[in-house]
This record gives sequence, structure tokens and C-alpha cells, in this order.
Amino acid sequence: MLKSTHLLCLVLVSNVVFSQADTIRLKNPSFEDTPKRGGNAMDGIIGWFDCGKINFPQESPPDIHPNGFWGNDSPAIDKDTYLGMVVRDNQTYESISTRLDTVLEANEVYSLSFYLSKAKIYRSMSRLTEEEADFLTPTIFRIWGGRGYCNEKELLYESPPIDHNNWKLYNIKIKPKYSYKSLTLSAYYDKNLDHPYNGHILVDGISDIIRVK
Repeated sequence: MLKSTHLLCLVLVSNVVFSQADTIRLKNPSFEDTPKRGGNAMDGIIGWFDCGKINFPQESPPDIHPNGFWGNDSPAIDKDTYLGMVVRDNQTYESISTRLDTVLEANEVYSLSFYLSKAKIYRSMSRLTEEEADFLTPTIFRIWGGRGYCNEKELLYESPPIDHNNWKLYNIKIKPKYSYKSLTLSAYYDKNLDHPYNGHILVDGISDIIRVK
């Protein structure tokens, strides 16, 4: 009886460990935080590191919406708040990064989902003209795998230019070539356009990352 109980415990523990290894949960995947914009967001976003501190230290960090910032007051699709990231006409763009509790394994397939949108109104200051400008040119969303904060080692996903004003759910699969311990989320320019521009992207409700068996 004792041996059977011991064996059952080992099986249960093994199943728990296996389940944990197959599911990667992000820190604050729905970007729940006090709404904040630009210079008011210098204290960062809960669970995420502002890569602008490394890449573009002269620029302000991403925003947490909604609160009417830049004319945008679109409601969240998941819980209360969501992330807003911009690209700018001076070739700078916003990105954030997080460390994973479980390694994203090389050559394994993972599934995840998230919501993307573009606001109907998004006006901020042009870095080139120093005048107020529309930040409405459709922008793409990127996911990078890396080995530390803001380490863009491998591009795991790139969306089409996001031109819809409603939240849409994107279900994707990724297969990293190498093992990674961090993810970086980035706004970036439509590669079909030949110059940097002012644009933005809204992100909400990232799911757990599930290993596809």
C-alpha cells in the first residue's frame, strides 16, 4: 500500500511539473496598471521593462490607456487597461520586455493569442516638426525572443499593419530556433512604406503561451 501511494505521488508530481513546463504565464499580460502617458509613465509598467531606456533614452515610454490620452478613449477588451505603443517620424519606436519564468524551448511549437487595435484618434507631437500630428498610419506588432531584457535575438512574430479600430483576436503559433528566457513586444513600421512615420498600436489580453503537443 505504501509503495502504491508513493508511486501515485510521483505520477501526480510529474504531471504537475509537465503541465507547468507546457504553460508559460506572462507577468501582467493584460497590462493592468494606472493609466499613464509619456513622461508620466517613467516609473514603468507593472511586469514589463521599457526598452526605450536602452534604445532611445531621449524618448518617452509607452502608455497605459484609457484615460483620454492623445484623444484616445477606446475601452479595454480584457479587464480595465491596455498598452499603447507608437512609432515616430524620427525613426524611433516603443517596445517593452519581460523575463519568462519558464524557458521558451528551441524547436518547440507554442500557441498564444492577443488582441490588437488602432484608435480612431491618436494625436501627439511630431519629433520632426515639433507640432501636433496624427499618429494614425497603420503600424505592425512584433514579438521577439531573447536572453535578457530588450534582447531582440529572434523575430518570432510580425503582424500585418493594423488598420482596424475594433479589437481583433489574433491566434498565432511560434517556433523558436533557439531557447529564450525573455520576450520583447514592439511597435514597428510597415515595411511597404519607404519612410518612417507617426503611428501607433494598441495591445491587450495576451494569453498564456502553450506548448503544442
